[in-house]
Amino acid sequence: MEHTTALLDEVISFIDQLTEGEKTFGPSTALIRYGREFPVIAPKPSWLRMGEKRNCFNTATTYAVMRSDIFYVEGYAFEPELPFPVQHAWLVDAHGQVIDPTYEDTTDHLYFGIAFKRDFVIDMLAGNNGQAGLLVNLHLLRRQFRDPMLTIRGSMALIPKDRY
Repeated sequence: MEHTTALLDEVISFIDQLTEGEKTFGPSTALIRYGREFPVIAPKPSWLRMGEKRNCFNTATTYAVMRSDIFYVEGYAFEPELPFPVQHAWLVDAHGQVIDPTYEDTTDHLYFGIAFKRDFVIDMLAGNNGQAGLLVNLHLLRRQFRDPMLTIRGSMALIPKDRY
């Protein structure tokens, strides 16, 4: 537990430093306000077919649009082998447990992000010519996420924590 707490503190500190560069509401600010840690499950569901590495946004989006029993999440994953957290997209089940369609072994990973409702993900894809990524897509951020109250909380895009 102590190891997980130290990693979580490191991820939050990293994201918090990024918020200093945002002049208004942006992805790092959203993560600090609305993000949370997600636990990893094992084994992975039998329906999951692993996607290509470095294609997490497209792979997770595809599953999230096709399946109604999972949620799309964006944020940061921390691999113990790397010196810093990386932007990442994954899925969570109805219990909020990570289903990562691009990392094979997630045993020691830490995930911190925001879970989005399926309808919101579909709307954002439609409004952005099918390009995946909500918090990493600068074009989408400029158009859709200028006002946090009208976008993240106002659109009910987030999955309430009591939902999983």
